[in-house]
Amino acid sequence: MKKFKITAFFFLVIFTGMAMAQVPDGFTAVANVKIIKDGVKQASANTFSLSSDFVQEKHLTMMDEVLVSKGLFLFKKENNVKWEYVSPIHYAILIRGNHFVINNDGKISEFDTGSNKLFKEINNMIVMAIRGNFVDNPDFTASFYENRSFYLVSLSPVNERLKDIIQSIDIYFDKKDFGVRKVKFVEPGEDFTLIRFENRKTNIDLPDDQFKVKHE
Repeated sequence: MKKFKITAFFFLVIFTGMAMAQVPDGFTAVANVKIIKDGVKQASANTFSLSSDFVQEKHLTMMDEVLVSKGLFLFKKENNVKWEYVSPIHYAILIRGNHFVINNDGKISEFDTGSNKLFKEINNMIVMAIRGNFVDNPDFTASFYENRSFYLVSLSPVNERLKDIIQSIDIYFDKKDFGVRKVKFVEPGEDFTLIRFENRKTNIDLPDDQFKVKHE
């Protein structure tokens, strides 16, 4: 039951080549992908911390209603991540290196991602999607598109284990600064989660205690 709850949570918060070959509506294929790769690399290298509100939409094929959650996302190099849900429930996940903590309204669960391959891959996907750290990643193939406002990078997993839990990850980069504005996680079966980032603040002071839980 615990494993099911954890897996379900990641599907709530959070790549086969033929399926991703179709150009998304409203976008065109990018001729010079070097522009995107270089821009994302530079933006990632210059981003040491990030704070952003987020709105998460969970779309299920079996439901007409869209499940909406809101919260705060924090990131600090090298590998400190915090998702804090404030609506409709309070729920937080913290990643510090290989240390993985879930805070369910005061109930703490801890894991070592280094000793758990599934959690390690989920952790890598989360950090990669937010930082845009997909360039030359051997676990994924990438397709590149653009419209007036965004560069869109669609990622397809090569790793068979990843294919079992995720079909594709679409990352939307703002053309103005190559910051990540939206991430779409598509599961096998076409259920998907869309996360929109708002009120982004980069390179602000984020004390280490922002990435701790009460008993630490």
